[in-house]
Amino acid sequence: MKQMKLFLSFLLLLSVSFSLAQTGVVVTYYDNSTQGFNVSTSGKLYFSNDNLNIKADGSATPTSIPVSIIRKVTFSNTLSTTTFGENDNHMVLFPNPSSDIIRISADTIENLEVNIYAMTGQLVQKGSYTVNQDIDISGIPPGLYLVQANNITFKFVKK
Repeated sequence: MKQMKLFLSFLLLLSVSFSLAQTGVVVTYYDNSTQGFNVSTSGKLYFSNDNLNIKADGSATPTSIPVSIIRKVTFSNTLSTTTFGENDNHMVLFPNPSSDIIRISADTIENLEVNIYAMTGQLVQKGSYTVNQDIDISGIPPGLYLVQANNITFKFVKK
């Protein structure tokens, strides 16, 4: 559960850009229900224990949502809605877990810009690859990592 919290935190840090326009947050749950929040001026999002806490504008107390029931978080402003991490190219990272090599397959792209991050947020490896090309991970220590490839983020375990 802690790993999921770190993963969601990292995604939020990588993907969120704030603007001065009205900003909304929509939480989509695994049952496909949604809940919206306005966080444009005084609102904030933060993690505490295994919960995503959203303090909406004008609210005295935050809404606490267990990360285990969240499918995705979408940010929007008055001009557009952006969903972060949509995998339109059907990218897949494999094998997972792995000890030496990982690969990323995709349907409609050929080139990948890959960044591998430790759960601390530290960039541990980066490079340009083609789809299904071996990515050598033998030089990084065992643990849980996030791989960002063309703005899609995957979690993988290095044995």
